[in-house]
Amino acid sequence: MNFPLLGFFVRPEQAWRDLRHGVDRHPQAFLPFWLLMPLIPAICLLIGTTQVGWRLPGDEDTQVLSLASGTLLAFWCYAGLVAGVVLIAYLVRWVLFRTESRPAVGFSMTFSTAAALPLMIAGLAALMPSRWLLILAAAAGSVYSAWLLYIGLPIYMRLSRRQTAFYGACILAFGFLALLTTAFGFLELWGQTMVGSGEYLQK
Repeated sequence: MNFPLLGFFVRPEQAWRDLRHGVDRHPQAFLPFWLLMPLIPAICLLIGTTQVGWRLPGDEDTQVLSLASGTLLAFWCYAGLVAGVVLIAYLVRWVLFRTESRPAVGFSMTFSTAAALPLMIAGLAALMPSRWLLILAAAAGSVYSAWLLYIGLPIYMRLSRRQTAFYGACILAFGFLALLTTAFGFLELWGQTMVGSGEYLQK
């Protein structure tokens, strides 16, 4: 099965159908995208924080992180996104446990990986670590991911419109809380594991 990456941004409904048709024959096809797509925001964050830098409130100087601290931040960003996709996959299984077609783990992982693609692409904004740019990119990625989820539930999970509205709202509500908790957890891990040179440096 070819993962229809471009299709989710050009013809999302057809992309969900293609994914549904192919997932039974190739249940592990999501693995490369699950492991490689989070590298986009992680690498962009590394470049943005160590090479480009940003200006902190009340300071006109451009601030950058040391390479060691920036690499550690990028690592925890990657780990957090990979873990977040797994968390959402199990959340989807939990929310749909009463349905006739409760998805298997691999089936659910494929779904959550596809739904998270816009968020991964939005990570390109980390190349220019401006707070407002990051907020706008994260908001746009979140909205498109939510839209993909609502489109994908009836096609991929074969739910009715009424079921889609209810289960989609549950997944989004619990998913947002879970991702927010995960993000703060991995950010705290970064703070706890910084090796000496975590303070900002003037560029």
